[in-house]
Amino acid sequence: TAFVGFDHVECRATVLEIHDQDGLRFVITDQTPFYAEMGGQVGDCGHLLVGDRMVEVQSVQQVGGARAHAVDATAAAPLQPGDQVMLRVAKARRRMIEAHHTATHLLHWALHEVVSPDAAQQGSLVDHDRLRFDFSSAALTRRQIEEIEARVNDRITAGDPVSWTELPHAEVKGRTDVMQFFGDKYGSTVRVVQIGGTPGTLDGYSMELCGGTHVRGTGEIGLFKIGSEGAIAAGVRRIEAFCGEAAWAHLTSRTDHLLKDGEAA
Repeated sequence: TAFVGFDHVECRATVLEIHDQDGLRFVITDQTPFYAEMGGQVGDCGHLLVGDRMVEVQSVQQVGGARAHAVDATAAAPLQPGDQVMLRVAKARRRMIEAHHTATHLLHWALHEVVSPDAAQQGSLVDHDRLRFDFSSAALTRRQIEEIEARVNDRITAGDPVSWTELPHAEVKGRTDVMQFFGDKYGSTVRVVQIGGTPGTLDGYSMELCGGTHVRGTGEIGLFKIGSEGAIAAGVRRIEAFCGEAAWAHLTSRTDHLLKDGEAA
């Protein structure tokens, strides 16, 4: 299944295979804008349209080189291989996922600037309402957390361009300015996501090998707020943070909580 979701949130597609299992119908198509969960980024939701009938895509599964869209078998219209369908990603949810993913790259960059270049990523989660980033480090101070927040929000305010380039892995394998995880197995072609600089020239201040979806400019993130920072294992810390509307919801919740505490006192 060809993935066209880097540039599109909907597309027409041809059904290749259909499989029913546990009340779900898995529809495999020749192309799709739906991202399947991988690399820490959650999968997309949305709808599949057959004629004038619309059914919810509950999840997306990667099956080898194919991508299967899970819909309710009882709600789905009759389908067979060769049928034409419209696939439409839930746009608002995808945009929030993209904002949190680009903010994850900014957070990684800011950690290197404020804490240490040795603060290596140990894992991540990118969702529509939060991001989680695990890294190797000693505990951060309050001042470091504030500085990280300030640097990320400065780059958001600057509205830096976000771009991506596919090129042979051999061309970037030895570059220390392109963050990559040397325990991972990469194919002959890789995708570099760049923030800042001139798009396509690999001169950004943040550059990482990444297969996820991103905003086109940092200004689309809106706001970045760290919610928590703490240990999850010896020498490994976890930051949870929020962007855009999710950051506003987090701040509102915290303010309401403080006001209630004040009234109780």
